[in-house]
Amino acid sequence: MKIKANFSYALNYFGEADCRIEKLVEASPEDFKELQISLQDNSLLLEHKDCMYEQDGVHHCLLVLERAGYDGVLAEAKGPGYPFYAAYITGMRDILNGGLNRAADFIVQQCMENSQESNWQIFFNDRHGRAHGYVSFDELSKRFGLTIRPGNGLDAMLLDTLRRRPEVTAAELSDGIVETTCAMDSKMCSNTQKNASAVFSLCRTAELFENAVSSAQELYRGEELYAMLHGSFGLTIQEIRGHGYLSDQELTEICRVPQQVLEGGMTVRDLLTLDGLPEGASLAHKNSVFLVPLEHLKLLADTGRENFTALLDARVADIRVDEETPELLLEGMEASELDRLHDELGAHKQAEQAMGPAMG
Repeated sequence: MKIKANFSYALNYFGEADCRIEKLVEASPEDFKELQISLQDNSLLLEHKDCMYEQDGVHHCLLVLERAGYDGVLAEAKGPGYPFYAAYITGMRDILNGGLNRAADFIVQQCMENSQESNWQIFFNDRHGRAHGYVSFDELSKRFGLTIRPGNGLDAMLLDTLRRRPEVTAAELSDGIVETTCAMDSKMCSNTQKNASAVFSLCRTAELFENAVSSAQELYRGEELYAMLHGSFGLTIQEIRGHGYLSDQELTEICRVPQQVLEGGMTVRDLLTLDGLPEGASLAHKNSVFLVPLEHLKLLADTGRENFTALLDARVADIRVDEETPELLLEGMEASELDRLHDELGAHKQAEQAMGPAMG
């Protein structure tokens, strides 16, 4: 899991550092107390020194949680005898559980959206793309900052989080994949109804959400804050703007779009004549697996474009950012319109290739 922490070194330096949790261990109250007293020659840290190092400005760390407690110590050392960097993080278990629950939500959602039957499976492996239920470990790391490896502690916590879901019937790690099986049946729905009494009140939900956003603002900055608020919390770009979590200047730099796009309501027709969008900007829909580069749409003749009137009149409702490239989420049309455009552009490309190079 990737987080921000304030490290101190030799008690005379304080600064924010990029951290990535490589391994998680739980310590007894006695060992956890000893860790707070002295980091030097600590047997627990020395035992796991191989997972602690600094590379490209990122501190790869060991996280030590107090068993049955809520706080944690984040530690990093470059080697035996090197002074330890460390940060004491209050409520670290809640922060970690929050990240694992968001990852579990994503896994279950993929299962539900990519199945046509009552039982289905989703595999996390190295196959590229986000469609059809295939997501790489790199995608988990990229979306949620989670480093999942067999035996690193985070793997067991993720599996435990998944197995507690009423709709999940099995979750296993094998050969570098997480295999999750879900079943939608009356028993699962009954279990969900039994948990209805545990639903938070509106005021309690608002309070928890405000606390979570405040914690995110303390831990993250810039693009990482946007990824957390937008990708993990589910806030739209308009909600982020409206609450002032990020300024318009920050959002234009993060999303790589002109100010007009941020303001919302811009149609695809408007986008076709707009300057300032990066070359890789794509059109997307929340219910479609396809991304259509805007530049590809421009290749269609005017008569060809008018076959997609509903799409041309669709509005930009939100913006995702993938590897510094904006994905413009459209509303006001069916997802099938984007799918049809994707197929049309594919056929157009095949026709051009079949014709071969023009004769001079």
